[in-house]
Amino acid sequence: MYTLNTMKLSFTSALVLVFIATVTFYSCARMGSGSEERVSHGDVSVGGVLTVTVSTPIGFVIPSAITDASSSEIGTHIHCGLVNLDPGLLDVVPAIAESWSIDDKKTSYVFNLRKGVLFHKDACFGSGNREITAEDFKYSFEQLCGQDELGAFETTFANRVEGADAFHNGEASEISGVQVIDDYTLRIRLIKPEQSFLFVLAQPSTAAIAEKAMLKYGSESKIGAGPFVMKTVGKEMLLVRNDEYYQTDAFGNHLPYLDTLIVKTVSTKSNQLEQFLEGQLDVVSGLYLDPVRDVLESQMANFSGKNPKYIMVREEESAGYESYTIYRANLKGFGSNFMGYRNFSQVQIEQ
Repeated sequence: MYTLNTMKLSFTSALVLVFIATVTFYSCARMGSGSEERVSHGDVSVGGVLTVTVSTPIGFVIPSAITDASSSEIGTHIHCGLVNLDPGLLDVVPAIAESWSIDDKKTSYVFNLRKGVLFHKDACFGSGNREITAEDFKYSFEQLCGQDELGAFETTFANRVEGADAFHNGEASEISGVQVIDDYTLRIRLIKPEQSFLFVLAQPSTAAIAEKAMLKYGSESKIGAGPFVMKTVGKEMLLVRNDEYYQTDAFGNHLPYLDTLIVKTVSTKSNQLEQFLEGQLDVVSGLYLDPVRDVLESQMANFSGKNPKYIMVREEESAGYESYTIYRANLKGFGSNFMGYRNFSQVQIEQ
């Protein structure tokens, strides 16, 4: 039973020492704008606006159409699935499923859902129920497996879940490996054991969607159950805090800590870095060695001293390449950059 429970820069040694000495969190005052004041418990800062960027425009945000890093980053914030990835440790942790068990053959997973988890408020529900049940996941997985080759089916349930391929090919009316036991219990059977399956379920492409939202909005639906509610889609996206989000921290504060997340589309890393230095962005991720070196050489004072303006950290290595994130020093709570995208639901702006 599972329960919730050297930097290698080659320029001068002086730069390396400065970098190592300043890769830590510092604080300064910053107040969010346009939001009501919230009271926090424990040593936690709540509220504020964070402006980040993605490299490619976002089209559809329904889970079954999420196939790239930029869409995944948005999907992580507006959708929620059975399990999540801890943004700091990258371990699989409970989400809408508060616990699960696996049989001795490692092919049958039984998920126990939390009660009272809600889809985002929307007119499509009228006065009807918004609580997420096992039937919603059954519907969501059928939508996922019904997609064509451009969707996320091939990287999620294809050749993994019993009956998923038959359903995808129109040979079955249901996915035989997805069984609703009751409102809060769901079984998923695999064709064969696969250690990575829980990581598959942690991706936003397998999140819960509401049938009523799909019937009303189709592929343009933005309704999920994640920490943020999407208000606008386009080159600059506005996501606001979901005040009904189920997750809390150790002090009882409801996540997310932020009031607002603004996501801008800026195609190149050089333009992202330029906008960051101009104060238009709070975070730039996925920077490789050359731009990092240039920034350190030209912005040495801003990375140095007791109260630096910027912090730089090395991300997890991907395909043998080192990459870096630079962010403002009054931010804390960043997790790892997983598969090219980040989860900002636990980021704080220190006041």
